[in-house]
Amino acid sequence: MTRLMSWIIVLALLLLLGGAIAQMMVIDAGVIMITWHGWLIETTFWSGVALLISLVVALLGLVALWRKLGPTRMLSRYRLRRDRNSAKKETAVAINSWLVGADDRALTALARVADAGGSERLPNAIALAIGLTQGEWPDRYAAFIARDPELKLFAQTLQAERRWQAQEYPAFIELLQAHPALGQVPWLRERLWQALHEQGQFAALLVLVNESANIQPAVREQWLVKTVTAALDQAQGDDTALGSILKPLAKAQRNLPAILVAEIPYLASLGQHANAFKRAKSLLQRPGQSEHSAVLIDLQVDNLDKLNLLENHTPVTSGPVFCRTLGLVNLQQQLWGSAQSWLEQGWQQEDRLSGVKLAELFEQRKMNEQAQRLYKQLALRPYSNR
Repeated sequence: MTRLMSWIIVLALLLLLGGAIAQMMVIDAGVIMITWHGWLIETTFWSGVALLISLVVALLGLVALWRKLGPTRMLSRYRLRRDRNSAKKETAVAINSWLVGADDRALTALARVADAGGSERLPNAIALAIGLTQGEWPDRYAAFIARDPELKLFAQTLQAERRWQAQEYPAFIELLQAHPALGQVPWLRERLWQALHEQGQFAALLVLVNESANIQPAVREQWLVKTVTAALDQAQGDDTALGSILKPLAKAQRNLPAILVAEIPYLASLGQHANAFKRAKSLLQRPGQSEHSAVLIDLQVDNLDKLNLLENHTPVTSGPVFCRTLGLVNLQQQLWGSAQSWLEQGWQQEDRLSGVKLAELFEQRKMNEQAQRLYKQLALRPYSNR
């Protein structure tokens, strides 16, 4: 009731004031003249007052509208939104560049992220990388993929790392084969090759090694030799390896010394001794390959052919393996003097097998004193592969 009476009193006062002003306008309208640089504005006093009041109200309205819209705040919000989008984009660039080994580009992108004020993407990615072995990680992985599908490659990389750490090699191989883009991540590619090697999947590994890009030639050759050697060792007696392992190799690859050393016993296991001997000749005729001469021992070819090959390619400085091999071939030909001479040279170079064969030769030739002395020396010398 009190509030209603207050409004009634205010309304009454406004009516009285309006009536008084109307009476004054009727009695004397008054005149207002404004001149400015030759311009003349003339109007009644009350019209001028109304105009001034209108201008004041319009100015106050403009000030209120300016404050409400806040163009400076709008500009600030626009810049903030632009910087956030830029930081988000550069974070993805930094992570993906780091994955493929482009470290310089990743560092540049991270600098741009810092200049833009940071991005929520980076802490989210770091959070996913923490606790790979925790039980709830698969749920965090699924949530991360749903929230930020642009970083799916990063999340899959961590998933592969999780499987590798758990030594789940079949699952690790399956994941990388299902997502070829993961093969561009350098350390995952290396681990995939190791996993395939451990699982004996040499044919698949050989394809990956030959097709891989952006890899140093020395590393590629190392993996090629490692793969082919293991595959041929596994495939002894199996002629299908000719098509799955050897034939896909380029000529230069197949003629690598280490691959020839693995191929020769493989061919011998198939009964292809003549072909194996041809490959041995192509190997031993090269400079510096005399220490691979032991591949001749088990080949079922004429010993004279072996002997001629070795004697025609005797190095200036003969190593222990060459001396032992030439000694054994002479022994098979019953050339006792030459066999003893070469085995003695091998034994002088601390080749244990040369010493054993030399002792046996002494026994065959009834040189018992020399044989006993040599057996004692062999017994006192620590055992080694040499």
